[in-house]
Amino acid sequence: MKEFFSLQNIFFEIGGQGISYLEFFGVLLGLASVFLAGLARSVNYWVGFVYVGLLFLMFLQKRLYTNMLLQPVSIVINAYGLYRWTRPGDRQKNERNQLLTTFLTNKQRFLYVLSLLVFVPLWGLFLYNLHEIWDVFPPARAPFLDAAVAGLLLTAQILAAQKKWECWIFWMLLNIGNVVMYISSGLVFMPIVAICFLIFNVIGLIHWKKEWEKHKEIC
Repeated sequence: MKEFFSLQNIFFEIGGQGISYLEFFGVLLGLASVFLAGLARSVNYWVGFVYVGLLFLMFLQKRLYTNMLLQPVSIVINAYGLYRWTRPGDRQKNERNQLLTTFLTNKQRFLYVLSLLVFVPLWGLFLYNLHEIWDVFPPARAPFLDAAVAGLLLTAQILAAQKKWECWIFWMLLNIGNVVMYISSGLVFMPIVAICFLIFNVIGLIHWKKEWEKHKEIC
């Protein structure tokens, strides 16, 4: 256990804020995973498994239990995504024999947005009252913001697992919100990280569209 908690030791400081080894290497793996996903490489999921594991440990150490509990869900979604990307149907393959990038229909887009609008207030209300339901948890600081982040994250992951182009819209909304939240909280390192994620989101948005157009021309 001593080695586990040593991961929380400060690796370096930026703007007077200490960055632990766990945070630093978690960020590196997260950026690598998103960059590979932007290039439509299925190996991003293998990197993602390690990244999720580090996030679980980091949130456990910081006692951010809501975010911690999201990580096992992310593992399941990532496993589903890896399976879908590497074992597509005959009519869903691209030139690399991996899942082809596709778009949601307007009806599907409406349903995803509607689901998000229902999920966020309900989950936010649950988090708001969690300390009364189970007194082991302290009162949530920003329950509805946490719920919005969770909703955007899960929606983006589910769409990415199906290789739907719209996933990048949700990733971008998530990271734009993170940039604003981090800056308003006086953080220095995390806004830089969120901007890097946002840049990779734009790369994914453009690359997946080009991949879809290329396949369409071939067909």
